[in-house]
Amino acid sequence: MLRLAVLVCLVSSSAAYANQRSAELVNSFQMYCTPGPPDFAALDAKATAMKLVVRKDVGSPRKEGQFTHAKSWLVSLDSGSHELVASEARGPSGEVTACGIGAENVDGEEVKQELVKAMKLAAPIQQTASPDGAQRLTLWKYDDATLVLVDGTPMKIPGMYLTLQRRTNTSR
Repeated sequence: MLRLAVLVCLVSSSAAYANQRSAELVNSFQMYCTPGPPDFAALDAKATAMKLVVRKDVGSPRKEGQFTHAKSWLVSLDSGSHELVASEARGPSGEVTACGIGAENVDGEEVKQELVKAMKLAAPIQQTASPDGAQRLTLWKYDDATLVLVDGTPMKIPGMYLTLQRRTNTSR
């Protein structure tokens, strides 16, 4: 009887941890990425003020109004760390700004369920599998932006990348 109680306790705590991880990731995403439209400079300033460790900072030189820039930071949570990513790009057809988070040690389906609940999302506008069937891509409209979740659910591969991206047409 004691063994059964211990087993039930272990299974329950592992499920609670998984749900806690998903909830913490969604909360972190909301804190960094949804207070307003994606804004590279604002997110960079916020991450700098919080003294987050920069993981990557890459980009192309700005020439003739065209450029790309991506920067990421390591964010520590009680359930583990994740990467926070800001990106911006401008080209002949317009501009894209994005804010996202990525984590390897989480179940994508749990994140999706938590995201729908926390952000009160309607049905996705698109859900497809990658050509090799290893990843699932789910899209929602969110204000004037697109919310994108990529995860390894089809092959039961842990990990996900969640991003909010906004496209604007700058050509006149």
